[in-house]
Amino acid sequence: MKKKRLPNLLPALCGVLALIAGAGCGRKEAGPPPSVPATEWVTVYRPRLAWTGYTLTLHEARIPVLLDMNGRTVHSWPEARVKSRVRLLPDGSILGLGLGRQVVEYDWEGRKTWEFRTPGAIPHHDVIRLANGNTLVVILREKEPADTLLEVDRAGRVVWAWRAGEHLGALIPAEPDHPHDLTHVNSVQELPENPWFKAGDRRFRPGHLLVSARNLNTVFVIDRATGAVVWSHREGLAMQHEALMNGPDLPRPGMIQLFNNRPRSFATDRRSELLEIDPRDGSVVWSYRTAGFFSPTGGVLQTLPNGNRLVTSTRGNRVFELTPGGDLAWEWVSPRYEPVRAVRVAPDFCPQLARLPPQVRTPVTPPPGYRHIDAESYRFARQGSRTRAMVEGTKRQVLKQENDCRDLVLPRDGAVRLGYGIDRQRLRAAGRAARPPVFTLRLRPAGTEKDVELLHDTVGLDGPAWRETTIPLGAYALLPVRMCVQIDGGQPGEGAAPRERFAYWEQPWIGTAADFARAQGGSGGDGGDGDDGAATGDLTPEEREVRRKHLKTLGYVG
Repeated sequence: MKKKRLPNLLPALCGVLALIAGAGCGRKEAGPPPSVPATEWVTVYRPRLAWTGYTLTLHEARIPVLLDMNGRTVHSWPEARVKSRVRLLPDGSILGLGLGRQVVEYDWEGRKTWEFRTPGAIPHHDVIRLANGNTLVVILREKEPADTLLEVDRAGRVVWAWRAGEHLGALIPAEPDHPHDLTHVNSVQELPENPWFKAGDRRFRPGHLLVSARNLNTVFVIDRATGAVVWSHREGLAMQHEALMNGPDLPRPGMIQLFNNRPRSFATDRRSELLEIDPRDGSVVWSYRTAGFFSPTGGVLQTLPNGNRLVTSTRGNRVFELTPGGDLAWEWVSPRYEPVRAVRVAPDFCPQLARLPPQVRTPVTPPPGYRHIDAESYRFARQGSRTRAMVEGTKRQVLKQENDCRDLVLPRDGAVRLGYGIDRQRLRAAGRAARPPVFTLRLRPAGTEKDVELLHDTVGLDGPAWRETTIPLGAYALLPVRMCVQIDGGQPGEGAAPRERFAYWEQPWIGTAADFARAQGGSGGDGGDGDDGAATGDLTPEEREVRRKHLKTLGYVG
C-alpha cells in the first residue's frame, strides 16, 4: 500500500526551501493532513478517570497535531515538518527541531517566526524555551564524542554553552560502550520551583538544568552559574529517556519522572519501566513494569494535574494514560507510525485552545479482555542477530543462528510470516543431497511443558528452494510463549566455513494486520532500531539525505 502524501506539493516545497535557504513560505494549509484519524485510534477512553486536555504529537513523525480526547484533530501545522521534538508555547506557537540543522518556531497559523541554524553540528532530541525567553538546544558537533548545550537569544547569539566533555569526567567510564557518542543527551528540563530548594538544598535551585544522558545511563543536574554537575543518579537506569521534575502545580512536587527503557531486557523479560524517584536519596517511590510494555528506545512519562500519568511508548505505537492505581484511563494506538514524545496540555494552555468549544467526551470501551501488546514484545530478533546472505541469487536478511529460541508475548489476532529455504548449489557442494534440511517452528506457552509444532517442512533439491508461509497465532493471543526455530541438517559439519552454509531462516516476522500494513506502506516495520529520526514516507531527497547524516552522527546507522 503506497503511503498517502499531503494534499499538494506546497508543504514539501516549503521543507526543501527551509533546508536550502532557511526560508518559510509563510502560509498555512487549510485543515488537517489527510489520514489523521478521528476516533478509531482511541482504543480506550474512560472520561471519569482521564484528565481532559489536548495531546500534542507528531503525525507521521514530523507534522505537529493537537488531538482531543477522542482523537479528533483540533489543529495541525502541516508545513512545520519537524523531527523528534515539538513543544507548544503559551502563545500558541510551536518550537521544534527542523528536519535540517536548525531549530524552528512557527506561530499558530503556521508561519515561521524564528529559526536558529547550527552549522557543523546536529541539533537533536530536545529544545526548550527558558524562563528568560531564550532557547536551549542539545547539539552534537561533528567529530566531538559528547554533546553540547547551547543557549541562544532571539537574535541568534549564543549566550551560554556547556560542553559535556568538560564537566562529566567522573561520570564517563574508562571504557565507554559508545566512544563516539559518549552522552547521547535525550532530554533537558529547566528545574521548576520545588520543595527541596525551599528547604535549603541548593542543588535543586530553580533554573538549574535536569539532563538525561542515555549512553551514560545517568540523569544529572547542572548548576547554570558554574557548569558543575551538582547531582546525579544512575542506579537501576538502562538507557533512560525524559527526566522531568514535577513542579508546584503537579502532585508530588519535586519528584523526578523517568522512562527507563531497559533495551537489553530484549534478551530476558522485555519490559520497560516507569519510575518516580525522590532525588534527595535516589529512592524509587513508584514504578510500573508489566508484560507487553516494552519500548527499547524513545518514550515519555508525564505527570498530569489529577495524579494520572501520560506515557508515550514510542516503539509500542501508542500513548496511554494510567491512574495512580495503574488502571488504564485512555489509550491511543497508531496503526501507521511510531508516536514521538506526546504531551498532554490543559484546555486553556494557550488562548487559541481556550477559545475552542468544550470537548464532547465520548467514552470508548474496549472489547472484553482487551490488552495492547507493544510490537517489541513479540519481535523475534534485532539487528545483531541477523545477517545478509545470498540465497539462490537473492540477497536476504537471515538469522545468524539456524536454531534460535525467544521468549515473547503475542498480540491479539497475530500471525507469523516465515521465509526459509536452501541454496541448492551449496547443498550439492556439501555432499548432503541425501539429507535435505528439515525446518521446524515450535511454540511453548508459558507454564506448560508441551511444545506445539506449527511448521515441519523438508526442503530438498526438488521443488521450490525458498518457501514463504503465514501461520495464524490467534489461539495464543496475549500469552507469554517461547518460540523456537530449528534446522536439522542445515550445516555442512564441524569446522565448515560460514560461506558453506546452505540452509537459512529469514527473520520470523510476527505481527498484526496493522503491523504488516504499516511496513508495507513504508512507515516502519520490523527492522528499525533508532529513536530520533522521522519516518521516511514523504521526505524529499534533500530531507532524506539530511536525515541520513543526522542518524549517522548519532550512531543509529553506519
